[in-house]
Amino acid sequence: MLDPVSAFAMATAAFNGIKRAVEIGREVQDIYGQLSQWAGAASDLAEAISQQENRKPGLFEKIGFSKNETSEAFDIMIAKQKLIDMEKEIYQMFIYGELQHLGLDGYREFVSLRREIKEKRKKMVYDQMRRRQKFVENLTTYGLASILLFISLSFLTWVSILVYQAGSEAGRW
Repeated sequence: MLDPVSAFAMATAAFNGIKRAVEIGREVQDIYGQLSQWAGAASDLAEAISQQENRKPGLFEKIGFSKNETSEAFDIMIAKQKLIDMEKEIYQMFIYGELQHLGLDGYREFVSLRREIKEKRKKMVYDQMRRRQKFVENLTTYGLASILLFISLSFLTWVSILVYQAGSEAGRW
């Protein structure tokens, strides 16, 4: 898991890459590549903020905090605001700035594709969670049955050995 500060640095670097690519007049493919990197970093930042706000420590995890609550609140607040500012500036690039040749349709396509990718990723995460839960359920169900079967067979084998030894010692076998 990324912390919000690292995710913020990645988003800022990707955003600065967009601005440089646009300023030097790179090809649309290069600009979309930079937008893609920014969108990924922005998504990571939003997720890091969300996880930071909703984080619950493990049952046996030692609880400790690297920052005080005021510092952490400012970090999150600044990251959220900077993300909003970056989004506005990208919108401005599409409508009035260097990406004007792509226009509002280009911006809408960018937002639409980002939304689709986000939904696919969310579905992928939920599918993985369901598969893990199913695995644990199967392990619990079949694992317990396997352990009971092993114990039963071990007990029967032990009893059989005792009966055989008792018979051998009595001279009956």
